[in-house]
Amino acid sequence: MSQKDLFGKKLNDIKAILPEGSSLLIVSKTRTVDEIKVYYELGHRDFGENRVQELSEKAQALKESCPDIRWHMIGHLQSNKVKILFQIPNLHAIHSVHDLNLVEKLVKSEEHLTRPVEIFLQFNTSREEEKSGFEDEASLRQAAEMLLHSQKLNLRGLMTMGTLRTENFEAEAARCFRELQKVKENLQGALHRELKTSMGMSQDYKIALAEKSDWIRLGTMMFT
Repeated sequence: MSQKDLFGKKLNDIKAILPEGSSLLIVSKTRTVDEIKVYYELGHRDFGENRVQELSEKAQALKESCPDIRWHMIGHLQSNKVKILFQIPNLHAIHSVHDLNLVEKLVKSEEHLTRPVEIFLQFNTSREEEKSGFEDEASLRQAAEMLLHSQKLNLRGLMTMGTLRTENFEAEAARCFRELQKVKENLQGALHRELKTSMGMSQDYKIALAEKSDWIRLGTMMFT
């Protein structure tokens, strides 16, 4: 089977189980620009990277051949990398906005953007120390309200990851995803604004879809 046929089958298999309204983000970190281009030629447009430098290099390499590509930043974002990120062509969304300081930095730097960018606020539902993210709804709402006053940063929704260190992975994933949905509903009510969720990776995306995730983030399984 050729690479294009393999990738096409993987894409069709995922699309076949995606509920209406849910979307696939292909995580292309460590993958080559040629691999990304195959998925682009198959009609896919949304790709996620977790390092600003790698994202920048790939975006420049594919700027001409993949003009409609949409790049999503999904990894931990350091404040000193914001201006570099904002200069990346076809930057579409940031899924990993994890605290108030970063929100302030993003808002202060938005003048460097040439187009609007969607923002997902990361909420740490697992409470694991190695994970970033808001851990209370008060600070989350404060961050959301800051974004509502931005000209180029559009509050799109919330992101989370399931618990890693657990003996009951599936139950914990479901708990984390249900919690994010509840937090989202509370924030929607406070802001009178519809929000989306970004949750679910290769090991738990089916659970995330059962909990009505709007975006699932799939990496290795889409390339091997």
